[in-house]
Amino acid sequence: MLFAKSDPEKDTAIMLGDPKKAIFVTVLPFLISILVGQINMVADVMWCSGLGSDDVSAIQIVSPIYWVVFDVGLGIGLGANVIISRRIGEGNRVGAQSIISQGTVLAVVIAAVLAPLLYFLIAPMMSWMGAPELTEMSESYMLPILACNIFQVLSPTLSGFLRGEGAAKKSNYSLMVGTVVNIILDPILIYGLGLGVQGAGIATAISFIINTLVMISLYYAGRTTLKMTFKGFRIVVDDMKEIMFIGFPKMLEMFFMDILDAANRVFLIQCGGVDAVTLFSVPFRLLMLAAMLPNSFALALTPVASANIGAKRPDKSVTAYYVCLKSIIVLSGVLLAVYLIFADFLIIPFIQSESMAILEPGLVDIVRIDAFMIPAIGISFVCNAMFQSMRRPMLSLIMTVMRTGLTTVAFALLCTTTVDYMCIGMVAIAIIAAALSYLMVRVSMKNMMKRYSAAPA
Repeated sequence: MLFAKSDPEKDTAIMLGDPKKAIFVTVLPFLISILVGQINMVADVMWCSGLGSDDVSAIQIVSPIYWVVFDVGLGIGLGANVIISRRIGEGNRVGAQSIISQGTVLAVVIAAVLAPLLYFLIAPMMSWMGAPELTEMSESYMLPILACNIFQVLSPTLSGFLRGEGAAKKSNYSLMVGTVVNIILDPILIYGLGLGVQGAGIATAISFIINTLVMISLYYAGRTTLKMTFKGFRIVVDDMKEIMFIGFPKMLEMFFMDILDAANRVFLIQCGGVDAVTLFSVPFRLLMLAAMLPNSFALALTPVASANIGAKRPDKSVTAYYVCLKSIIVLSGVLLAVYLIFADFLIIPFIQSESMAILEPGLVDIVRIDAFMIPAIGISFVCNAMFQSMRRPMLSLIMTVMRTGLTTVAFALLCTTTVDYMCIGMVAIAIIAAALSYLMVRVSMKNMMKRYSAAPA
């Protein structure tokens, strides 16, 4: 049965058992989740590549606004994930269940306020970035997504709830349903109905609606460990504060990245016009596909480490961290080799129009440059997950601010050269940031172990 009823004791036993087994049992569902999410995002670009490079650039340039909406849900979902896992580890199932209703209301309220503000920012942002001629296409793409932004926020929020209780598979199945719908609807709406980039936006919006409704139905069908109920609902300020204590730094982290991502596009346009945005963005999408393997270990680490810290077994959390770190170093090395060897083949889906085919040599070169960033991204993901599990979200925020800020400085300094040199600068900064994150995590883990060893049994 696709959505079989959960065994809460089994889910809890996995998270609190052997750390190595817990990571490898849970990493596959997270890998599927990330793969599905990346396919969902890449699908719009792939199908729109047949329309021309301007259409692809319109989607890529406005993507920071798309991510601002999604990142709200990501932050709330992450905060809820850590708290639910901790409370389950402590044996506090009632407290874990309270987080679901509080997090859902929080997500809906923020989403409702955010959508109109972001829509009216599109035109000024496009002018500021030096691409006002693409404003109409960008608005067409984002309008249906922002109109349904409550579902775009709820999707990662609900996914965080499910993962926190060890039900990552159910989250994945829900996301897969939405992604399949998006992939099917994209060509129908873009080409069949002649809606162009707006068709891609409509397909994406519908996919979020569907996967959100599927996850809600799991709760009300009794297919989950914890329940979703709003009967006698009242705001629990302490629960919302705790969600935001972990989730808000993550939101700030992602918002900061989105703002600087928009600034980076300004420097890219200065470097080589709107085509420079495509030259940078398409290989970066492929880089994110490669990063899904190490990111799956990071996502698996969060509930496992959080639950064991809640159960006062920080030694298991540290073991889980090193299992993830060693695994991603090996996987990243393999992926680096694959991207270097097969770069020519990886960009084929994105060169379906004449204007995109002209960019092929540059795209291949940048894919190979970006490939050296794969190990650094993997290490940073796992370090950030451990920061979150140890309730040190500000350290994750500091490292992200430093990395993205320095990347923007490098882009500003190199915008008079080529996109290749700008990407080389980005890769170098990512490697330095990953090394610093690793050192900071080691210090934080040592301090955590001292605290627990000093505490009375």
